[in-house]
Parts: sequence; structure tokens; C-alpha cells
Amino acid sequence: MSDGDMLASTLTDIRRRLADLGSEYERVSEELAKLRLAERSLAAIVEGTPLPEALSGMEGDGAPRTGRGRGSRGPRANSAKGRLRALLESAGPTGLSQAEIARRLPDVAPNTLASYISVMVSNNEAQRKGDFVTAVTGPRPAAAEASEDEDETPSDDA
Repeated sequence: MSDGDMLASTLTDIRRRLADLGSEYERVSEELAKLRLAERSLAAIVEGTPLPEALSGMEGDGAPRTGRGRGSRGPRANSAKGRLRALLESAGPTGLSQAEIARRLPDVAPNTLASYISVMVSNNEAQRKGDFVTAVTGPRPAAAEASEDEDETPSDDA
């Protein structure tokens, strides 16, 4: 392998790791904002201070932004299925192997990933192309939207 090939390979690896860490950072930041809001709300209740005082300045230090959330249906962005869907959509037409998906979502149990992929393929939200799984683009079927709430709380997330 020449030096140029090795540098290009290293650059690709660094970009992939940067993207992985960026999405993880975003998820953790949102969770931290939720915990800050909960802490300030509970502190206001326990300490007897008015709630508006306890929550003043929350927007500046990472409070959840308005207009973001689940909407009427669909998985939460930080749920395992939501992160799987976003990962498949960002993978493009080539898709990802199940091993690559497991590597990028290390906090989700392999059985859970396999179940979600199977359900997404059954609901025409994803399709298998050999060893690879890709997201189906276009409008989502109504049956898939109706089953989202049951799919969000798997018992074997580890």
C-alpha cells in the first residue's frame, strides 16, 4: 500500500469516526438538556421557588428547543429505531451491512437491531440487498406509522 493510499484510508476512517461521534454528541447533548430541565423543575418543587424563576435562562444553556420531537407519530430521534432509521437514510443507496450497523449503534443489542431491521423490511421502510440493508425513500406506509409506538420500547436494549 502506498503512502497516498494509506493517507486516504486514514482520512476516510477519521471522517467516519467524526460523523459517528457527531451524532452521538448530538444525542447526548439533547439528553443532558432534558436532565437539566428536569433537575431545575424538581428543584423548584422541592425548594418551593416559583417555576418561571427556576427555568429562566434555560434556552441559553442547552434547553430542549421548541418544535422538535416526535410529532404525531414516529420514533423519537434518540430511540434505537429512530437512530437506526437515520443511520440507514444517511448510508445512501449502497446501504450498510448488519455488522456495520451494530458497530455504529453499539448501545443497541444485536437481537434488537435484527428485530427492527426485520420489522422495517416487512413494513417496506427498508429493503435488503444481499448482505446490505438500505432505507426505502418516499412516503412511509400507514401500517408502519401505526406500529411505531409498540416498536419503541424493546425489552432487550443493552
